[in-house]
Amino acid sequence: MSEGGHDFAEMYAEGIPPWQIDRPQPEVLQLIENGKFESPVLDLGCGTGDNTIELARRGLVVKGLDAVLEALRRARQKTEQAGLKQSPEFILGDALRLAESGLKARTVLDCALFHTFSDEERETYIRGLEAVLSPRGRLHILSFSELETRQPGPRRLSLSEITGSFGAGWRVEDSVRCRYWDRVRPDGAHAWRVSFVRE
Repeated sequence: MSEGGHDFAEMYAEGIPPWQIDRPQPEVLQLIENGKFESPVLDLGCGTGDNTIELARRGLVVKGLDAVLEALRRARQKTEQAGLKQSPEFILGDALRLAESGLKARTVLDCALFHTFSDEERETYIRGLEAVLSPRGRLHILSFSELETRQPGPRRLSLSEITGSFGAGWRVEDSVRCRYWDRVRPDGAHAWRVSFVRE
């Protein structure tokens, strides 16, 4: 399966993809500590579930969605090893088909998914987000920024490219330059973390 024109399934089949770090992203931990997640949470492009599992560990009701079956298999295996009181649910699905998914969330986490989409796909994706995210709910996006010049990696986005993709009904709550940790860059990739509120 692919999403945004990228064959992520092939990358999993080859072994451990560069974004699988087997721990939650520090920016996600910071958001949790700051109380920026409310249940139910939807983790889009959840991969092998590190952020999803951490959210569940903190007592949140969370579902992780990914288009790659192998990623979800690894996520479920990690969940079993974590021994959580309340386990997250992992769903096979396409983030570009959210509008017909029937999913509902108070908080959506997009950790390194948004930057994989083309301009046209972004429009479809945002319409889907509007269908699943409740009023006054939050969307958190972690995306590679224009400052990251090293390869490999996805499309790089400026803050204005991220925020400018969202029209009426979305308010930027917060935006910070940060790092996205992967297996390629020991100091992390330059990134943006942008939080929106659905009005």
